[in-house]
Amino acid sequence: MESPKPAFDTGARLTLIFAALLVGLSVAQIVYRFTLPTDGWSVYTTEAVQSEWNLDANLVGAPSELRPNDVLLAVEGRSVQGTATSAYLEPPPEWQAGSEVVMTVRREGAQLAVTVPVVHWTAQAAWRFNFEELSKALDLLGFLTLLAVGWFTFLRRPDVLSARALLLLCAAIGSSFISGTLPDGLSVQFNRIAFFTTGFYSYAIFGTLLAPSLLAFTWLFPRPKQAIERYRWLALLPYGLGLMVLVALLGGVSGTIGWFGTLGMMITSILSLIHSAYTQRDAASRAQMRWAIGGFVAGVGLFMLNFPVALNWVRVTDTFLITLLSAIASLGFPVVGISLAIAVLRYRLYDIDVIIRKTLLYTVLTALLALVYFGCVVLLQGIFEALTQQGSPLTIVFSTLVIAALFTPLRRRVQDTIDRRLYRGKYDAAQTLAAFAQTAREEVEIEALAAELTRVVQETMRPESVVVWLKEERS
Repeated sequence: MESPKPAFDTGARLTLIFAALLVGLSVAQIVYRFTLPTDGWSVYTTEAVQSEWNLDANLVGAPSELRPNDVLLAVEGRSVQGTATSAYLEPPPEWQAGSEVVMTVRREGAQLAVTVPVVHWTAQAAWRFNFEELSKALDLLGFLTLLAVGWFTFLRRPDVLSARALLLLCAAIGSSFISGTLPDGLSVQFNRIAFFTTGFYSYAIFGTLLAPSLLAFTWLFPRPKQAIERYRWLALLPYGLGLMVLVALLGGVSGTIGWFGTLGMMITSILSLIHSAYTQRDAASRAQMRWAIGGFVAGVGLFMLNFPVALNWVRVTDTFLITLLSAIASLGFPVVGISLAIAVLRYRLYDIDVIIRKTLLYTVLTALLALVYFGCVVLLQGIFEALTQQGSPLTIVFSTLVIAALFTPLRRRVQDTIDRRLYRGKYDAAQTLAAFAQTAREEVEIEALAAELTRVVQETMRPESVVVWLKEERS
């Protein structure tokens, strides 16, 4: 008799190690960037001039003569104009935390010299950068969900090749987003390690790993292509293309090759899915394809809601509509990831109701706890400011304690509501069993108890027949 194939073979272990290193190194470079000197401002680039830093917001809050929308030109006489994300710069000697530097900025068409303190990033600054805007907070939640989905799918089916490709795809997207939880700017531009690691995780990873993982997934899902069944090494070909893109970028070739490489692999991925939809004929595979294609189309459709804002089809003054569109668009990647995970695990591989049930539970729970937390912070800050004319850090401590106290009872209440509304059969079964337990404690007649047991089994398990066997008592 042939022994069963081990779930974690060499390929699965290598995939697991690589994905863990990819995410772990992204987290490590964020921790490292916290130790670097910075001016404390978030920055952005415009569509017109992609190589200039425009100041956005003072996240650290240190007193500064800089203003939002200033364009950085020079630091201590060293030009930084036209180098955003494209060139490492040697920092001036004064670029150390605790000192001050003179920056040259362009403000409303005029050049000005301003004095700026050099500080370190703080946890509060990172919080403001990621959570002050609803769309950014939902982005973070969505990408963390996507990363969790990739790991969950792989750990359930490490022997499935498409699950391995999905893990690498989710790890690439997740690690890229982790790299963006701190702003770029001079803190990255003036440090060689930060410049190259941020450049890889925030830009090069799209063409070198994200797009190749998507292409590999479409070649392996729902069944490997015939050519890959014959020559297994072909499954690594997309990653070889990504490696070639990375070597070209390191060799000084224009970043345009990365965009063209990504676009080409994305188009090929779509064609591969279409090919699978026409060639996979068995019922299970076609159902998996419906999940994959449906989720992919839905996710891309949600992501497309970014374009009305990016193309200025929405008035800048309509902040509510902009926030709403951005918040809904942030659900695009999680929808794609969850639908692909469902497709991989479909049909006798895992009970997908568990995923949906848990996703609903913790999504609703997270949203409710976030509303309670921010409501407590705003309310208590208003009370403290009315009484003492200033805020107090006790508001955050108290709000955190409220969240900790509410977590368990709120989770039970949300779970009960979801089961009652969406999983009525399971909910009714649980209620029936609870009622039977109460009856068993109070009933003394064996015939009545047997009849009640028969009724409960029929209602909850619905078997074809029920027989109660009572052991005859011996004297």
